[in-house]
Amino acid sequence: MPFITTSDMHSHIYPESIEAISRGDEDKLTTAINAALREATPFLSRYNVPNIWAATEAEKTGIFADLVMAIKDIAKWHFVAVNNAAVDLELAQVRYEGALKALKRIQQAVQTDWPLADAEDSEKLFRAGSRTKFDHWGFTPIVDPDDPFS
Repeated sequence: MPFITTSDMHSHIYPESIEAISRGDEDKLTTAINAALREATPFLSRYNVPNIWAATEAEKTGIFADLVMAIKDIAKWHFVAVNNAAVDLELAQVRYEGALKALKRIQQAVQTDWPLADAEDSEKLFRAGSRTKFDHWGFTPIVDPDDPFS
């Protein structure tokens, strides 16, 4: 079963508005939901994402409730880009921006009750470093052969 279904979106958009925006094509809402899931996935790199996407209904309303709300807000924003019939666009934008902030909070803090990614399965998505070190008095670079970031 998908993590979020089109009927789950009824908490964020009235069914009549969904019908008006999609003009009877349910694939448009499904596409928006899939785009929201793809947008949220990079924020969840430290977690076992397949296990999260396979969560039960009890888990979705429990430990993953904040994630579900964020993804619904993102999906709503992508869906109403086509037509905002009976949808407050300013509120949708505020909720979209709030959802991205919530995902950043989830990314920065370890959710203790969420399944963590296996060490061998997770790859480093990026590498952080700094500029070459230098002496402020003479501006000559200081290179340490044992330091991989120098």
